[in-house]
Amino acid sequence: MKSQISLDERIKLFNSESDNRYLEEILGKDEDIEQALWESYSIDQLQKLLSLNEDEARKLLKSGLFKVYRAGNEFRASKKSVEENQQIVKVMLNYREKKTMSVPDLKRILGLGKTAVYRLVNQQQFKTFLVFGQMRIDVDSFEEWYANQFHYKKVNGERPGKNYGKTITSTTIGKVLGISRATAREIVDKNNIELIWVDGTRRVVQESFEKWYSSQSHYKKIAEIEEVERFVD
Repeated sequence: MKSQISLDERIKLFNSESDNRYLEEILGKDEDIEQALWESYSIDQLQKLLSLNEDEARKLLKSGLFKVYRAGNEFRASKKSVEENQQIVKVMLNYREKKTMSVPDLKRILGLGKTAVYRLVNQQQFKTFLVFGQMRIDVDSFEEWYANQFHYKKVNGERPGKNYGKTITSTTIGKVLGISRATAREIVDKNNIELIWVDGTRRVVQESFEKWYSSQSHYKKIAEIEEVERFVD
């Protein structure tokens, strides 16, 4: 039994088929080339109109956003559908440039290799989208992830784990005071310096460490925390 379709759907289908037949007819006639150019956009015209590169224009043509016709070996976008959806494309471009970054951008920011970067992406640590066929990473979700972890560090030195406040490791304390890591841990434990646990690893609250340091005179700093950890707040 054939499935029933509504009157509105039949009208829409008829109009779509009619439009296709019409444009295919005018695009198939040499004498109507000017009319064809008026009715549709080529890849090159889409590039110029929407400020895209050739690859982006081709992917956009295949995305389903525009009505597409074939003229010989060339695919062209219906001028009407392009104009109707031009604002959507502008919003997508604006979002891409201001709110997302590419996988190579992430690789550069974290100073990682290709395999490590794609592992992070595949772990869905942050939101990703396809924009013109290219994977893009949502910047806000990346920054939120970065502020909640300590394992990865930006090349520019921006401090990770900001959502936990300023914290340091016993290793850092050892380097700051010129002592071993074991001795640094002992100081923390014996003087009740405040700790927090992040992903099974303990971190020292920097303010609590500084308060202890100011209260004693036995240990002297040989370096500042910022020098040791090379972070930029």
